[in-house]
Amino acid sequence: MRNDFIIEVLADNNFSVLNRMINVLNRRRVRIKKLIAHEHEENFRKGGATMLLHTTPEMIEKVKQQLEKLIEVESAIYYEADALQPESLFNSNSFIHQGISKSY
Repeated sequence: MRNDFIIEVLADNNFSVLNRMINVLNRRRVRIKKLIAHEHEENFRKGGATMLLHTTPEMIEKVKQQLEKLIEVESAIYYEADALQPESLFNSNSFIHQGISKSY
């Protein structure tokens, strides 16, 4: 059964990194409901993306693993959107926006 998931990705702020992340999702036919990309406040060479995705639990785990295989990606974490308020993570209080990276 498809659910909404929020995935946060911390990566180098290089050219075409966002394009490669989106290609990972497109190859697996994962629907992107929202996407916010940003540059890290302290280090302009780092950036991140927060995405609201509509997919299955098995597919979100595969997507996370594939995103972490990208050379520029440091970490990727995901949450089930039902457990959290999706809108609350699309602001400056999310882990990636604070510069805190954690992984499972």
